[in-house]
Amino acid sequence: MKVLIYGAGDRGKLALELMENEYKTDCDVVGFIDKNKCGEYCGYPIYKLDDIKWGGGQAGRIVIALFDFELVKEICQLIKKKGFTDIFWFQYKKEAFHYDDFFVEQCNNCKNWKDDLMLQTEMHVMDSCNLNCRGCAHFSPIFPDVLPDLNARLSDVKCLSEKISHIVRFYILGGEPLLNPEISNYIRGIRKILPETQLYIVTNGLLIESLTEDTLQCIKENRIWMSISEYRPTHNRMDNIRKILDQYKIFYEIREALGKEIFNLPFSLSTHSKYPKSCISNGCITIWNGKIARCPQLMYISSFNSYFGTSLPEEGVLELNHCPSGEELLKILKQDVPLCAHCIQNKIEWSVCGKNAKLEDFAVND
Repeated sequence: MKVLIYGAGDRGKLALELMENEYKTDCDVVGFIDKNKCGEYCGYPIYKLDDIKWGGGQAGRIVIALFDFELVKEICQLIKKKGFTDIFWFQYKKEAFHYDDFFVEQCNNCKNWKDDLMLQTEMHVMDSCNLNCRGCAHFSPIFPDVLPDLNARLSDVKCLSEKISHIVRFYILGGEPLLNPEISNYIRGIRKILPETQLYIVTNGLLIESLTEDTLQCIKENRIWMSISEYRPTHNRMDNIRKILDQYKIFYEIREALGKEIFNLPFSLSTHSKYPKSCISNGCITIWNGKIARCPQLMYISSFNSYFGTSLPEEGVLELNHCPSGEELLKILKQDVPLCAHCIQNKIEWSVCGKNAKLEDFAVND
């Protein structure tokens, strides 16, 4: 099968190297597509999209190797209008080589992409955590160890899936999601609702070694990516964690220790803070308890206010059942809300606060 890589740059080069060196594939890379370049790249010819004659259902694939989601979405629709149907998005290298299939392990399949396309959504399956980091953007230390209602959470996923044509990535997280003994039921339920979405479990990894064989098999069979935040307590256990995931041929990525040594206190109680304004969760659309919000900080701010006795603004959370659909919903979720005026950049060294969280673990007053 012929393959063209859209994007004659570093990301396109990485996609080429993976296909040629890491995967046993019968795909034949025949060149690059790039509207701004010509000649050759990595020894392959560079074409303009209009120069490509195969399409219209003929055997062949196009891999879009660009990072910016809005640009990728635009290019994908343009490629489809040219008659190409087998389109994939390669964003960055993932740490898994289990199925000898570059397109499954490293790419998003773009066949169901339409204009009302949601890049990512996330949902807690456990609000509390076993680490309880200072500055946690989900405020996990303030939540009690209470199991959520499985059917209610799956109903939220179903409701959103009926309002949006396709969700590219869905993150199962918390808190610490592996604290929930029903995690396999969540995996099966969400996979049934979102059969073509790339599903992730975001975890600190500390409970992977205690997962049952049935749970590990469930993760594998439902094509779940384990996205592991390598905090300091996780670091010394990574060799054994990798061994387990490799044994069960589970996809995974490691967000390495260096990037997890620095955290951010997310809020200033003042709208005129001395700290620079910063959004650390832009695009992290969150569903929870029948609601949807543009980011986790907004979604859980009412719990934050209740716990600490603060009055940070809560406007902008929508009722899932009553919110609009399609592009109108996406437009609303991109709009700033009053809480945005309180979001700051204030880097701190990673540490834990336990279950005795204080206001200063998450906010400053200047």
